[in-house]
Amino acid sequence: MKGLRLILFLAAMMAVVPMAAADKLSELRQKADALHGGGKNDSALIVAREALDMATKSRNTTAIVGINSSMGVYLRTMGKTDEALRHYNEAMKLCTTAEFKAKADEDARQEAAALYLNLATLHIDMQHKKEAMYYAGLSVDWTQKCADKAFKAQMLSQNGLMFLMAGDNNKAADMLTRSYGYAMELGQTDAAMSAAAYMVATADRLGDRRGADMWRGRCRTLEPKVESTMTLVAYYQILCSIELNHENWRGALPLFKKILTIKGIEQMPFVVYDCYNNMHEAYARLGQWEQAYGAMTKAVALKDSLFESQKAESMRELTVKYQAKEKELELAQKKAELAETRMYVSTGLLVVAVLAALTVVYIMRQRRKARMQAEEFRRLQADTDRRLMQKYVDGLENERERLARELHDGVCNSLYTVQLKIAAGNGDAAGQAAMLDECREQVRRISHEMMPPEFSYADISMVLDDYLCQATGAGQCEITYEAVPEDADWSRVADATALEIYRIAQEAVANAMKHSGATRIDVGMRLEGNSLSLTISDNGQPQQHASAGIGRRTMRQRAAAINGQITTESEGGSTTVRLTISSLPEKKTRP
Repeated sequence: MKGLRLILFLAAMMAVVPMAAADKLSELRQKADALHGGGKNDSALIVAREALDMATKSRNTTAIVGINSSMGVYLRTMGKTDEALRHYNEAMKLCTTAEFKAKADEDARQEAAALYLNLATLHIDMQHKKEAMYYAGLSVDWTQKCADKAFKAQMLSQNGLMFLMAGDNNKAADMLTRSYGYAMELGQTDAAMSAAAYMVATADRLGDRRGADMWRGRCRTLEPKVESTMTLVAYYQILCSIELNHENWRGALPLFKKILTIKGIEQMPFVVYDCYNNMHEAYARLGQWEQAYGAMTKAVALKDSLFESQKAESMRELTVKYQAKEKELELAQKKAELAETRMYVSTGLLVVAVLAALTVVYIMRQRRKARMQAEEFRRLQADTDRRLMQKYVDGLENERERLARELHDGVCNSLYTVQLKIAAGNGDAAGQAAMLDECREQVRRISHEMMPPEFSYADISMVLDDYLCQATGAGQCEITYEAVPEDADWSRVADATALEIYRIAQEAVANAMKHSGATRIDVGMRLEGNSLSLTISDNGQPQQHASAGIGRRTMRQRAAAINGQITTESEGGSTTVRLTISSLPEKKTRP
């Protein structure tokens, strides 16, 4: 959801603030909007107050509504919600009067529609979804009364976005579809692309796959004609958010990479940071740790850069505020003594110096913290790689030793016996054939043990039962198997866990048959709630053979890999191996 939230935030910042007719008033409003667009909200408020005074003196009700609405946007951006609400309320007092409604011209209707859209945006930011939908509905009502189709296309798109954020997907679809129609009629490619992109997200939320594919197709058709970088970024961020919501990490990665190649993306550092941050998470979910580390490194570096830029901008804003205050003091206190003026100047410089020092200290701490985190991640990754490699090599060596013993003790000895009979000129062809058949059966059994079982078509109980049946037929030992309870759902056991249980059972049964001289082996498996236990009991002698010790070590390693414990108990003429797993991991559903 990170990508979608960023898109909605950027779209909400594009609040509609129509211009008044008067040249000077229009010039001031344009200047305030330009300052706001550049992130200089304090300066924008100063210019807006000047415009508001001019509109109040000329009793221009439409302009008063629009300027208060704009100031609400500036203050909301600065996080001053209470002051923003005060300006919105001043605007609503005027546009809810009977006189305003009766005399409203095109400009007034547009100002009212923009006001209610900005109120809807404020309530969405505050998670007041019911109120947001109410004001979005009022904005749509005023929009319908406007004649300007371009304005309608823009407003319906933004109000559709409000309904989408508030959870009313059907209303969102209606608003966005109408916005798309107006934009296409006017040949406004960027506006049509924005509406179509939001419709992709809406159709996905509605579970309408066919509709989502249709709107994706329309977006692909419009994409080559789109001129706005922000429009393209918003479209691909929507696609990314959909893939992330569906946990399609592999599908999201090329979309993030596409965003990073869009012309002009370097002017949107927060978007670039968001891409690398999400790519880091996607690579990590896929187990691609090297790529995850690379993406995280870029995100951390960009975050540091953004922090420095924000601090520099804050310092510039402080300078602007300070200079503005100095001007006001000069105009209001022309007769003030020079000493008093110097005192104010010294105080201001001291504040700036202290802030600068604190800023430098904070930046240095953040950089040091980032370096420590990066180093810790590198050490953890290297240590994990070493441990996994050692475990893998140990497993290979143990498996090779076991195969060597199997081939030497079984197949090689049998072949040697056949060789001796042939060399002695023994004409017993039937006996030789039987021994060769036994060799073939041993090789087949070794090959079968090397192959991992397929749990896609059978659960652990069925696979284990099949193996024990084959082991019974291949040896001189009676093997019994019981799985309780009878109605247990063994398919709940994850494939990786089931494979380790299967290998532990193989090793324990093979050890009992080869080294203990057992004539009977009892295998039991029990599933109770989220815990599982496996027992292998035999009536042979305790196993002292070296290879049996290796097998027990291998079983302990496999048990540890699935958070289980192996215990071995020898009493009298019997030995019991018990595997206990107190908490089974959750089985992941195959896509």
